[in-house]
Amino acid sequence: MVRIRAPQDLGAAVIFLLVGVAGLHFGAKLPGMQPGGQLGSGTMPHILSWICVGFSGLMLLRALRLEGPAIASIPWRALAGVTVAVALFGVLIERLGYLPTAIVTPLVAAFAIPEQRWKEAILVAVLLGCGTALLFVILLGQPLQLWWGVL
Repeated sequence: MVRIRAPQDLGAAVIFLLVGVAGLHFGAKLPGMQPGGQLGSGTMPHILSWICVGFSGLMLLRALRLEGPAIASIPWRALAGVTVAVALFGVLIERLGYLPTAIVTPLVAAFAIPEQRWKEAILVAVLLGCGTALLFVILLGQPLQLWWGVL
């Protein structure tokens, strides 16, 4: 009889397998390697999907051989906080511009942490927003609106 020693690893194996198989299925009609060694649009999804399937096998072996923790409860507050922050980023970026959105997003995600230290969260949000705005908009010249009404 097969004994699962690490349920968390078994769960990870199932997720890796589902992602890998889904990638192989949805990327099946994309062109792979072309003559002359050119990469088609399906090459990378195909490779990454097989890597996920391979990780699935490794995690399954791990689940069967090594002792590990049980599957933990789902941290709903964290999941909801990060999901709302990402969705809000998509909504606000065109309305407010990159800099305010890049500052607001980590602050919204900070609500996911129950014992949040808000002074540090605000400092990190401002530094992340300004740093990424400097990097992407100014140094790399990405065509992002920095502030509403100003390119």
